[in-house]
Amino acid sequence: MIRTWFTSTISLKHALAALLVAAVGFASAQGTDQETLDASTLIENGAFYLDRGDCALAQFFYQEALRSEPDNAVALVGKGRSLACQGAYPAAIETFQTAQAADPNLVDANIYLAITYQNQYQADPSTYSGRLADALDTIQRAERAKPDDWRVQNTKGVIQYLLSDLAGARATLERATTLVSADTSTTARSANEKSTVQVNLGRVYRDLGELELAQQAFRRAVVLDPSSDAAHNNLGNIAYRLGDCSTAEYELSQAASLNPNSISAVSQLGIALFECDDVAGSVPWLEKAVTLDGAVFLPPVYTYLARAYLTVGRVDEAVKYAQQGAVLPPPSADAFFWLGKTYQRRNNATDAESAKRAFERALELDPDYADAREALGR
Repeated sequence: MIRTWFTSTISLKHALAALLVAAVGFASAQGTDQETLDASTLIENGAFYLDRGDCALAQFFYQEALRSEPDNAVALVGKGRSLACQGAYPAAIETFQTAQAADPNLVDANIYLAITYQNQYQADPSTYSGRLADALDTIQRAERAKPDDWRVQNTKGVIQYLLSDLAGARATLERATTLVSADTSTTARSANEKSTVQVNLGRVYRDLGELELAQQAFRRAVVLDPSSDAAHNNLGNIAYRLGDCSTAEYELSQAASLNPNSISAVSQLGIALFECDDVAGSVPWLEKAVTLDGAVFLPPVYTYLARAYLTVGRVDEAVKYAQQGAVLPPPSADAFFWLGKTYQRRNNATDAESAKRAFERALELDPDYADAREALGR
């Protein structure tokens, strides 16, 4: 079913692209004697649509370029990127490998192949557990050819981070920030790229426990690209960890406004508001968070919503979301503790026994959970 939908969508966009090409050809015919688009123009069109995020249409233009120049490595890389951004990782990998064969000196083929290996791993770690090693090997080949390319260093640093080599990732991404800072371009895209490198470096500092350095990196990322929800989101997270509630709430609000469908930004904003004593303000954000894609992979969001409902007196709803937080994997002592608290508060006929079982389960998961032991004793 997914494959059928994917194919029909691309076919529709191909038809649209064909009409666009025909229109361009017709316009050209009137002034240039039916001159057809050459490969370089088709590649430019493909890059235009790829930058806009219209990956299926970009793929069409790159394929048209390859019809006239099958060994054009730039067109092959563009086609591979178009496939990768549609999630067609095996086809993208094959296309990048063809580009490598067509032009062994084209560093972009190695960069995007490494990124695709990384994305394939992140999409399905259990099936593609070896892809990070493939990604590292590929980007190291690119590094040997072009060691001072900031894109190479940034990609290598991210892969090292995913491999839990935080020391290596730190050194690599610090070098990437130096290299990208030397890029004097003033385009919006350049600002976004520089911001992204700072975000990547900030995440490494954060995981190394160097929160002040992380905060500096994320703040630079925001300055470089104020429209980056990732930069605002990470800066807000660090501010919250450092106990700066006002900055955390502001930055996370910015992130949630820029990307309303970001489960990370919306849920973190709700949690920060709750923990910073604005429980009523947290409720709408936590309510929204549990409706977003990926919420089922964040059970604590359901537990926080249950706690917020409990605080504002919406007890039946608190029980409902506490139950959901407790049944979602992985099992959490905290989730069962708050499930027990919601049963206690509701106090229906069977709730005392349900609360007892919830507290017992919390202690099974964490025998040192003092609050659960005290609640069970009562």
